[in-house]
Amino acid sequence: MAVECTGRNVEVTPSLRELAEERTERLERHLGGPARVRVVLSHEKHRFEAEIIATHRRRRWKAQEETADPRAAVALAFEKIDAQAKRDTEKRRDRKHREPSSAWRVDVLSGTAFGRLAQASPDENRIVRTDRLPIKLMSVEEAAMRIESSRQEFLVFRDSSTEKICVLYKRRDGNFGLIVPEC
Repeated sequence: MAVECTGRNVEVTPSLRELAEERTERLERHLGGPARVRVVLSHEKHRFEAEIIATHRRRRWKAQEETADPRAAVALAFEKIDAQAKRDTEKRRDRKHREPSSAWRVDVLSGTAFGRLAQASPDENRIVRTDRLPIKLMSVEEAAMRIESSRQEFLVFRDSSTEKICVLYKRRDGNFGLIVPEC
């Protein structure tokens, strides 16, 4: 805990310094770690102004309050700092638990799993076409070499020996699977 108290046209009394240290301890409990707090108390005419700048890790909060009583100004400014810190930590916590706004979809025609689409409701299935690729004439060995050297999970091709459309896919065990339609 690092509390720096400065007075402009006013003397910072031990009770004001103690109040700032108590409120800093409370702030540190909310944040879960040490915070650096700078309190600047100024006096103009009949008004006391308290400006507080608090930093914790890479976050920074600032609050100003002006009243006729210096203790009230410091207390109200710390209330603002507490509210800002709570709001900020809630935002960070909610961001971690929020579901992603888009989901990965697989294109059945091209075999790519890299297209993005706005997330549909769980009970609604959608077919998404990400791009069109021509179905090339090749042997099963050529298809295996092509899928091995790419990031695709499956490949649709026309078998050169049978002229049938086939699907070659990567299996979880590291081998390849071949789907040949019966016609």
